[in-house]
Amino acid sequence: GEPVLAGIDGVIRGLIRSGTRIPQGMKVGDIDPRGIASYCHTISDKARAISGSVLEAILRWYG
Repeated sequence: GEPVLAGIDGVIRGLIRSGTRIPQGMKVGDIDPRGIASYCHTISDKARAISGSVLEAILRWYG
């Protein structure tokens, strides 16, 4: 494996599995530039809104 360097500072929120073959330039992780580690254990407002919409669609489909 080759080392991977981040272009920004912050807290790592997720990485692709170790040992996975990827093409050069592919995104391999997600960094939260706010640098607040506790945010990694919460759901963002955007994610909460999307999940609420998905739940509503499922309930309408099966309701």
